[in-house]
Amino acid sequence: MRIALLAAGTRGDYQPILAVGRGLAARGHEVGVTATSDYVEDVRAAGLRPEPIPGDVMNTYREEIVDQMPAGLHGQMELMAQVAGLMAPSVALTMRDLWPRYDGFVSTALSATWAGLFGAEPRPNVLMMFVPALPTIWGDSSLYSVEEGRSLRNLTSGLRMMRSASKVVSPAEAEMLHCGLTRRDRRRALRQIMLAPAFVANTPLVITPRRISGRDVRCAGYPFLDSPAGTALAPQVEEFLAAGPPPIYVGLGSHTLPAVRDAMRHCVDAAVQLGHRVIVMRGSGLEREGRYGDDVAFIGDAPHELLFPRTAAIIHHCGAGTIAQALRAGRPQVGVPFITDQPFFARRVQEIGVAGAPVPSREAGGPQGVAVLLDSIRQALSPQVVARAETVGHAMRAEDGVGGCVAEIERALSSSAARPTSASSFSASSISARRRPDA
Repeated sequence: MRIALLAAGTRGDYQPILAVGRGLAARGHEVGVTATSDYVEDVRAAGLRPEPIPGDVMNTYREEIVDQMPAGLHGQMELMAQVAGLMAPSVALTMRDLWPRYDGFVSTALSATWAGLFGAEPRPNVLMMFVPALPTIWGDSSLYSVEEGRSLRNLTSGLRMMRSASKVVSPAEAEMLHCGLTRRDRRRALRQIMLAPAFVANTPLVITPRRISGRDVRCAGYPFLDSPAGTALAPQVEEFLAAGPPPIYVGLGSHTLPAVRDAMRHCVDAAVQLGHRVIVMRGSGLEREGRYGDDVAFIGDAPHELLFPRTAAIIHHCGAGTIAQALRAGRPQVGVPFITDQPFFARRVQEIGVAGAPVPSREAGGPQGVAVLLDSIRQALSPQVVARAETVGHAMRAEDGVGGCVAEIERALSSSAARPTSASSFSASSISARRRPDA
């Protein structure tokens, strides 16, 4: 089958999609992946066919978005909707070009309506999500939930967010007209989201399988894109790791920018005050201040699957991919979340016992940031949390996320081609994530 993966977002969004694409290709499928200009080479390096979308989304984010990002999820969704609107004409061109060349499509949260909006005629389509975005009373199964357990606040938060969320995945009227679309096209695309078969590309250790908003949420496991065989950490990183006890890692992913320098500084200062060595991701400008000694090392990109198991703890932004890598490494965590799904993941890793209390990025960069981070790091390094992280890591390493996702896609696309789609389930798989054959 010729399958197009409709990818969008940051590097953390692309990596699991590329892992799934490689898994599908290994099964004999022809696979293409939509890619903005900043990720075309990543797709090609994975051995997959790029379907270019003109524009550098991450440059737009770094230059125009991050400094004005609102604190609340509602405002963040509104701002992201503006970015989606800017992309709409380019997405329309790419989709109309690739549509005749593929038999089926895999959408993600950010591309959920692309097939419905820009497709010439109906084709099989399956939705692959990293966290469900549906209203529910439960705090462990939806992006929109705000607290642990069963709570009416979770449901009301989700209901409030649905309008803003629809703007992210579907262009506003002005952009629709520019793309040659009508309100009827938009209604059809939004309806498709509700009817398309879907599954969650994440671990049931974090996303609790249960029935929400009329759908059964089940998880296929997180699909890791591991580095090629023979990949090693840079010599200077190896030298630093060998020079003393395991350090605390500090990195905020795509948010490691000058705008978050205060938050980064406070994370490093708190770790140093507790007597730990620290290994820090470059990019915030903190590396140019010259305020640290030999117990702090600044590094460029490093494969998380090689670095994280050799740390004492991981302080990060709680993107879905970094959360998964930290869980698999079996190391305790401190979440410093910024936007959208990151506060949910930061809360969930604390709830399952593998992290200290979340410290939102604005709080981390504020006047009391160091004090709050000190408390969270101490919690993360407690014997109970360290032991729990090791237990969860063992379970996570037994999952076969790529295999689970590939099986879900093959099943959904073949079923959709044969009969009308059903809205009854978020997955056709078993509630537990697929296990590796040797687990």
